[in-house]
Amino acid sequence: MRTIFMIAGVLLFFAACRQAGTPPVVISLNYTQEDIQKQFDTLYDHQQTAAGVYKGITEQALATCHDSVTNAVTSVQNVFSSMYLNHLSGIYDCVTTTVFQFREGSITATGVFKLTPGDTIAPNHDFPITGGSGVYANVYGTYTRNYSNGVYRVKLQFYKLP
Repeated sequence: MRTIFMIAGVLLFFAACRQAGTPPVVISLNYTQEDIQKQFDTLYDHQQTAAGVYKGITEQALATCHDSVTNAVTSVQNVFSSMYLNHLSGIYDCVTTTVFQFREGSITATGVFKLTPGDTIAPNHDFPITGGSGVYANVYGTYTRNYSNGVYRVKLQFYKLP
């Protein structure tokens, strides 16, 4: 119960810090499999628990992102995930940090999702924006990633603290 009050207090703090009625900044991006420049998977200790199922995986990928309106390359997305097999559920618990590098700074988001062994694409997710640099210093909000029909669609929706 105490945790709920702490979360509510933090949300009220952030709500009070932004100007009333100010809409969030929204950056819409997209990329496809061909935009993923580098990626690697490292199997944790190469220990299989079943065919194609490992104790854990570390994954990193770098993708060029395009503005959803103009299709111009606007940023690079760097993703790092640590995936560890939950032996009770048989599903990977994935902790992921995503950094969007823009010319004028970066936006970072961190979150957790579940992944079934054998799946090659992370499920759609909403992660909190946990930081930024340059003009994006002191931002908070949400990073949303949806995948359908071969296209990854990204929305960064955020407010800037004074």
